[in-house]
Amino acid sequence: MDSIEKDEITPSDDYVKGFNEGYLIAKFNPDFSSKSISNMSQSDRNQGFNKGVMQYEVEKELDRSISKIFNRDRGTRDISKDKDMDKDIDMGR
Repeated sequence: MDSIEKDEITPSDDYVKGFNEGYLIAKFNPDFSSKSISNMSQSDRNQGFNKGVMQYEVEKELDRSISKIFNRDRGTRDISKDKDMDKDIDMGR
């Protein structure tokens, strides 16, 4: 671990500031377009900003996917089959 530079492990303060700004702007401004920042210079802060926007978008998509899975599981359950199974249990089958 001695051969790894500190900068390779810990992002710069500017990167962290940019990441947090990008994440918050993407979260609280739904009309924000990440395409508008693609032409920005490649400073640490701008790179962090881009990654912050991307992180929020990934988390939002993950939340949507999880919601779809849970809603699909609830919606496809056939209650009539459960009732038939209860009858079989009651009749000792």
